[in-house]
Amino acid sequence: MKRVLFLTIALILSLSLSVYAHPPGNIEMSFNNENNMLEVTIPHNSNDNSKHFVKNVKVYLNDSLHIEQDFIMQTNNEVQYLHYMIPGAKSGDTIRLKAECNKFGSRENEINVE
Repeated sequence: MKRVLFLTIALILSLSLSVYAHPPGNIEMSFNNENNMLEVTIPHNSNDNSKHFVKNVKVYLNDSLHIEQDFIMQTNNEVQYLHYMIPGAKSGDTIRLKAECNKFGSRENEINVE
């Protein structure tokens, strides 16, 4: 009986947490070859962008960690905007970005440099 009660409480707590916490949305990225600039938009809705936000971003160039940045809040309550210069990126390279929420979940996306 105690085990069933414990599992029920754990399930209720995990479901209630997921209502308020969610991973970042679909990451949009574009790379400008002229200035080696990666432009990133990470949708992530929050009622308070200083308490629920994109906390960490990692940028990989050809599966090698190139940039890692931690945040204490995001740009606004809807989105995190980022710009990164990636010197040495050339046609055929792959850029992958992983964004992590401070409450729950993460999302990845990748693009190929043309």
